[in-house]
Amino acid sequence: MEFAPANTTGNYRSLKFVKYLNLFGIEPIVVTFKEEQAANFFNVKLDYKLLDQIPDNTSIYRINCNELATKGSRLRTFFRMFFRIDEGLARRWRKNIINSLDVIIDKHKPKLIFASLPPFSTGRLAVEISKKYRLPLVIDMRDLWSMWGGTLYMSRVHFLLTSFVEWKVLKHASAVIAVTPQLINQFRLSHPSLSYKKFHLIPNGFDLPIDSIEDFQFLAGKKKIVIGYVGSFYYNPAARTNSFKSWWQRDGHKMFQYSPIKEDWLYRSPYFFFKTIKRLFERYPEFKSIIEIHFVGHKPEWFDSMVNDFGIHDRVVSHGFVSSSQASAIQESFDLILATSEKVFNSDHYCLPSKLFDYVGRDKPIIGFVTTGIQKDFIINSGLGIICDPDNDEESVSILNDLFVHGKVFSVQKTYLESFHRKKNTKKLALIFNEVKELKPTN
Repeated sequence: MEFAPANTTGNYRSLKFVKYLNLFGIEPIVVTFKEEQAANFFNVKLDYKLLDQIPDNTSIYRINCNELATKGSRLRTFFRMFFRIDEGLARRWRKNIINSLDVIIDKHKPKLIFASLPPFSTGRLAVEISKKYRLPLVIDMRDLWSMWGGTLYMSRVHFLLTSFVEWKVLKHASAVIAVTPQLINQFRLSHPSLSYKKFHLIPNGFDLPIDSIEDFQFLAGKKKIVIGYVGSFYYNPAARTNSFKSWWQRDGHKMFQYSPIKEDWLYRSPYFFFKTIKRLFERYPEFKSIIEIHFVGHKPEWFDSMVNDFGIHDRVVSHGFVSSSQASAIQESFDLILATSEKVFNSDHYCLPSKLFDYVGRDKPIIGFVTTGIQKDFIINSGLGIICDPDNDEESVSILNDLFVHGKVFSVQKTYLESFHRKKNTKKLALIFNEVKELKPTN
């Protein structure tokens, strides 16, 4: 569902697979939304330059998805929202795609179906198509599904139903790919009846030739330091407040809301970074005229208020949402790049965002205000940056001051980074395809 030119975070993974699969004897046929519809559904802009990465002979079918019905009473709208367990895109797309597939299947005679999630409603639709045409299914999981803790379920029943649907989709799939080991472990824990051999690791990655990536240096004594961030934060203050309330403290139907996992998405926001910057300015006032903080991406409603609360409004610049080429150009002005991650209680953070790989080869250190988990591991093991504990602003102030005053040489670990190259990982995907393409799908 997410594919170029819709400039979503999720589009890049499938786009890069399509870019390289031909090199390994695989001809991808893409079935996706119409361009403008995808932009509306995912609230993003279209970036047609992304299409330049697609081989000329690639067949792409853009099929209409029905708009969400807006008519009806408030009660009907409530029931429609309350009783659904996914975002509903597949239900609106199903009739049109099913009616179009006979011609596509007959023309190309594909050997398997590949579906990338989220949106999670993709899963059931992919299973239906797999069964109808007796084609094996490969599911690509870019994130957690039933165990995702970003928002609360409407009830425990909603969670159990979602978990059951997830199990059915993963059970039917001939292979399940995930982007981090933590994701695979969680899927195995959630569904112990599934064979561990079904799961495969293919991380997000980068395109630069590994030989072009060199050690780099952050110079001490800069007269201007630009710290930048590109992307969204996915933090909602109201949702966070509600998630930390006990059930009897919530209003109305929210009393029944449920989460199988506890996460704090305030850590995904720049809150703890801002807290450290405020403390840095208090302790070392000379930095207030030197440091600028730039953000590229949709500006959430809470952003200006958070900036003002820390008294750093005159040091923050918001560029808003721009094209990928514009974002890349703005990043060239950064001296340091900010990374954040949500906090997962009693477990590790499990997602390694694709945007982190945009920083590989830019010779700009990553400042990771990240919690324990895969993102922290990547920054440390790659040698691309430094880690600041979001729960220890005193230590973080010292780390930043030491970096700004004394500088630092960053030794890039090429052997570690090589395992994240997109061409190498597309080869892994091709090998998986070749293993499953002769299989018949399970019921």
